[in-house]
Formats: sequence, C-alpha cells, structure tokens
Amino acid sequence: MGNQNQRSNRGFTIIELVVVIVIIGILAATALPRFVDMTGDAQSAQVEAIGGAISSGVNLSHASWIAQGANANVNTASLEGGVTVGLTDTGWPENTNRRGGNGRVNANECIQVWNALLAQAPSIARNTRQDWRAQASGTTCTFTFNAAAGRNISYNVANGQVVTTVP
Repeated sequence: MGNQNQRSNRGFTIIELVVVIVIIGILAATALPRFVDMTGDAQSAQVEAIGGAISSGVNLSHASWIAQGANANVNTASLEGGVTVGLTDTGWPENTNRRGGNGRVNANECIQVWNALLAQAPSIARNTRQDWRAQASGTTCTFTFNAAAGRNISYNVANGQVVTTVP
C-alpha cells in the first residue's frame, strides 16, 4: 500500500508524456491545413459582402427613381447620409453628377458609384495601388479585389445587374 502512494506522487512517466505529445502533434497536423486556407475564405466573404452592399445600393437608387416618376427627367437619387447619385435615363446609378449620366461609364464614374453606394467604402483607384481597382468598359464597371486573384464585382449601368465572382 505504501508503495502505491509513492508511485502516484511521482507524476507522469516519460512514455505517457511522449504519447500525449504525439497525439497533440497528430491533431495539429490534421487541423492546421483547415486554418491555413481561412484567408482565401475570408477574402471571398469580403468580396461577397461588398457585392451585396453594392447591389442593395443600386436597387435603392432605382427604387428612388421609380418613386420620383420613373422617367428620363429624373436625374438623381438622394440616399441615406445625404449622398446624391446621378442616374441614367433608365434609373440606374452612374455617377455623382446632379445632371445624371449618359448610360456609358468611365473608371472615374465607377469610383464615384463605389464611394456613393458604400457607407465605409474600401480604398479604390484606377490602378492596383489601393485595395480595389476600378475599370470601365461600355456600360459595365468592374471592381477587382487586388489582394487575391479571381475576386471581382461587376455592375452594369444599363440594367442594374451586379455580379460577384469568387473562386
């Protein structure tokens, strides 16, 4: 009986410690790859959230155009926070010009729409020096997330369509 008391006071054996360390190592090796790829998932989630916010802003602007009579004479929509967006003749946001837009966009107008529709807009420029890059082609603004390839948002001023692309 006295021998058992001495053994319980001595602590763990080396073999027991090695087994525990090996088990922890195996668990870490299987869990680590799941956490390593979380950056890509977080970046995709950010792009999807911003795409959703732009889509909501586009639809709110269009709803304002409809509420004002839904005709080509309605050139602007006032949004929350005192922001004014210039609208196309079909009621979609194109710029921040009080005279509205002509239905075709340039990169500067895309940046204006970005900043007007997003309350706390991430940094954007026509080049890759900011978080996002704005490009324009015809009636479409393309906003590309510079931190990760394959993540972008396109907005068509002709029909209000917003498409978010993530891998």
